[in-house]
Amino acid sequence: MELNTTFVNPDTLTTRHPFDKLFPIQEETLAAISQDMEVNGFDPVCPLVVWKEENVLVDGHTRFAAARNMHLDQVPVVYKSFEDEDDALLYSFHAQRNRRNMSDDNIVKCLALLDDMHKKDDADQKTTRKAENEIRAKELGISPQKVDKARKVMEYGSPDIQEQVQSGEKSINKAFNEVQAQRRESGEIRGRETDGLGLSAKYTQSLGKFLKELTRIRENGWQEVSQEKAVADLEAILDLIRDQGPWKQ
Repeated sequence: MELNTTFVNPDTLTTRHPFDKLFPIQEETLAAISQDMEVNGFDPVCPLVVWKEENVLVDGHTRFAAARNMHLDQVPVVYKSFEDEDDALLYSFHAQRNRRNMSDDNIVKCLALLDDMHKKDDADQKTTRKAENEIRAKELGISPQKVDKARKVMEYGSPDIQEQVQSGEKSINKAFNEVQAQRRESGEIRGRETDGLGLSAKYTQSLGKFLKELTRIRENGWQEVSQEKAVADLEAILDLIRDQGPWKQ
């Protein structure tokens, strides 16, 4: 269905939780957009998206704030219908996720949000932890391994560690390593922490096979491999290297 853009006074629009806090406004981004808007106005190619039935801003909070800073009396708006708040929230989440790289603090926040929204569906379908991780990984655009690490940090990490991840002070990988080390020390989990990727020859051999397979796929075409899966798989490899190598922090 085609959605038409209309121009309205920004004072007629409302903002509220949880939409206005889904992705916090970055001051540098707000300043840059405000400056551009002062010179070029509000680009109608990127209108605000408003929940038609509730007159609530769903997407475009930074642009909305910039328009208010510039005291604009007209802003481009697309009114869109949603079944309920969860439906509107999912739209907002995907719209913003597609425009930015997810930082670790946003990943933790959005993972909790998605878990809460899908709690009943997951329970009804008796979804396993592994399956849930794979579903959330697709929604977040990251690897299932990183989803699992984020969960463990928020489940087993101390309040200080959790706060450091939520504030962006510490990465999920670094926090996960600390949490696992503490759990090993306490005897909660067994096994020693690995200090490398294994024997150099075995690593080199495995890497060679992997590159050879990638070359074969490239020559035959990527039709059966989605970009999303390829990126997620490579991210999983990077996570493995960061977590198990002797250089990890």
